[in-house]
Amino acid sequence: MNGAATVIQFLKDKGVNPAFGYPGGSVIVLYDAIFQMNFPHILTRHEQGAVHAAEGYAKVTGRPGVVFATSGPGATNLVTGIADAYLDSVPILAITGAVARSSIGKDAFQEADITGITQPITKYNYLVMSPEDLLPTLEEAWNLTTEGRPGPVLVNIPKDLFLAEIPECNGKGEGVILHRPPRKAAANRVPRVYEALRKSKKPLLLVGGGVVISEGGSDALKQFSEKVGIPVAGTMMAKGVFDERNPNYLGMVGMHGIPQANTAIGKCDLLLSVGCRFSDRIIGNPEKFNTGASRTVIHVDIDPAEIGKNIRPDIEIEDDASNFFRCMTEALPGDDFASQWTEWREELSEKAERYAKIREKLHQLDDRLLPEAVVSAVSKAYEGTNPILVTDVGQQQIFAAQHFIVESNRSFLTSGGLGTMGTGLPYAIGAAIAAPDRPVILFVGDGGLQMTIQEFGPLQSLGLNVKVIIMDNQQLGMVRQWQELFYGKRYSQTILDNNPNFIQIADAYGIKGGRATNATEFTEQIEKMKENNNPYILHTMLDVKELVYPMIPAGKNPEDMMMPGM
Repeated sequence: MNGAATVIQFLKDKGVNPAFGYPGGSVIVLYDAIFQMNFPHILTRHEQGAVHAAEGYAKVTGRPGVVFATSGPGATNLVTGIADAYLDSVPILAITGAVARSSIGKDAFQEADITGITQPITKYNYLVMSPEDLLPTLEEAWNLTTEGRPGPVLVNIPKDLFLAEIPECNGKGEGVILHRPPRKAAANRVPRVYEALRKSKKPLLLVGGGVVISEGGSDALKQFSEKVGIPVAGTMMAKGVFDERNPNYLGMVGMHGIPQANTAIGKCDLLLSVGCRFSDRIIGNPEKFNTGASRTVIHVDIDPAEIGKNIRPDIEIEDDASNFFRCMTEALPGDDFASQWTEWREELSEKAERYAKIREKLHQLDDRLLPEAVVSAVSKAYEGTNPILVTDVGQQQIFAAQHFIVESNRSFLTSGGLGTMGTGLPYAIGAAIAAPDRPVILFVGDGGLQMTIQEFGPLQSLGLNVKVIIMDNQQLGMVRQWQELFYGKRYSQTILDNNPNFIQIADAYGIKGGRATNATEFTEQIEKMKENNNPYILHTMLDVKELVYPMIPAGKNPEDMMMPGM
């Protein structure tokens, strides 16, 4: 086989179904092999849409999402998605075409050093320069995407190698040689963790996205928390990993976290963090967080580079989240931990009750169409269907994370680390392909949608069960909120007062939809949206003045939380 057929056969053998991409000159032979070998492939309308759709697929399945792009602009259009996957630990295999080997470094047509460009945002990347190295490189790259902490890997293949004959007997290649000391694994540190728990009066278990992507992590977490009775809070990336109705669950922490969860992270005397990297959106100012606080910090993460990067822990554990919780459960002592934390739990419960009353008012649907009420109404409408919740980035992202109930693990897709606007629609496409029997609910702002609105194309052609709720407040809401609160209401370039008619655009693509400007229209639209499993666009005109609360100002800490009524 030639190089192109070798790549496609390799992916078929790995069970890839489908890949996402966009053709071009340097990969035309690869796309000819796709046609001749009947390989499943989704044509998006932009390479960025392709890589985000591959992310959506990978987030739901846990398997590598595969994306193809041509050299030069095709490859560079993948960069944002690759960076997005890198920060959120999403397994992506990106296969890009390069100019012919004889032209590399000579500024040939559509040449760009994509291996150099993506070096800081991939787990590893490769430029294949000999036929003998192609298959070993693909195999190693495939394994790297999911080994340890998942992430993106890029393989750059010169176009003449797609035509070259690939030998049946391939060399093993040099491979990646990792030099590192033995892991500080959970089994050796469980006694120290239980010793710290015994001394604690106000403990908090903080779980992050690492628990979501850990195989069996959600179940192991549930079993451990039930036996020990420790209060649990989650980062936004951990949404869905723990039952949101469980009495042990406090909610989401962080800049827009729930009051009782942020109170817990600010006042706890023991912080057991698993699969969380302590980003600035979670911990605020690390120096202030540690100043004057008498607390024990235990940090569990599969990636040793994250331990101690932002917060220096007292106990370090380099292990998979699922294995950590299993080890803790298996070594469970006879202590009655829950009884020694009664006062602490009551304090947090009182805070939760006060916030519940505020939420109840916010969830009342009326003609203001408050975003909290809109999200809550959609959540209730799809209750029991195990929907996949997808968001774009901005205010609607936070409203959805706060007010939509996610019913299972790997069912919440959002851009966390990079905060990439425009991810929502392609994420939803990838998610719907990964789980065709489940409804996919996308909340997207009027700003974010216009960044990747061309992906209405594959949404319609594939007939995917994606319900797109456009949260239209005629502004770049999150930036405008900062301008209102911290920049004297100087709304510089954040007002979108000339938005298009989104329903007419959807209709031009052949997608049905409707518009809601009041409570009655919104309720009617939800019923229409639920009528079948076809795509549907619901354009919702929101109250333009509503802000996202709670909010912790940048550089501040949980005790500085802003929350009207609390």
